[in-house]
Amino acid sequence: MTIRIAVILIILTLIFAVIFFYFLNQNSRITELIVTQDPLNTLKNEKIFTDNDKNIFLLIGLSKVKKGEKITVSWFRYVDNTRKELIQDNNISLESKGSGFIKISLLNKNGSYENGIYDITVSIDTRLERSLDFSIE
Repeated sequence: MTIRIAVILIILTLIFAVIFFYFLNQNSRITELIVTQDPLNTLKNEKIFTDNDKNIFLLIGLSKVKKGEKITVSWFRYVDNTRKELIQDNNISLESKGSGFIKISLLNKNGSYENGIYDITVSIDTRLERSLDFSIE
C-alpha cells in the first residue's frame, strides 16, 4: 500500500512540475492595444480623433514580459492609399518582468495633430506582435 501511494505522489509531482515549467516558459505577448485620450481608462478604445484633441495615448497590455526585452512602437501616417511614412518611433527596454500596461503618447506639432489615417505597429524583440489603425479628422 505504501509503494502505491509513493508512486501516485511521484506521478502527481511530475505532472505539477511539467505544468509549472510550461507556464514558466510561455512567450511574452501583447494582450491588447488601446488608443485613447484618457490613459487611465483601459476599457475605452477610440478609433477617430480630431486635430484639436490635446493628447492621444497608446496603452499596451503586456503579459509575461521578461526583464531586458525591448518593445518597439512605430507610428505611421498614410500619405496615400499605398504609402505610409514613419512619424514617431518609441523604443522601450523593460526594467522588470511581469504583466501590465505601458502608456505612450503621440507627439503633436504646434499643439495639434495632422489629419489622416494612422497605423501603429508594436513589436517585442523585433517580433511583430500587433498593429492598430485610427484616424484624425
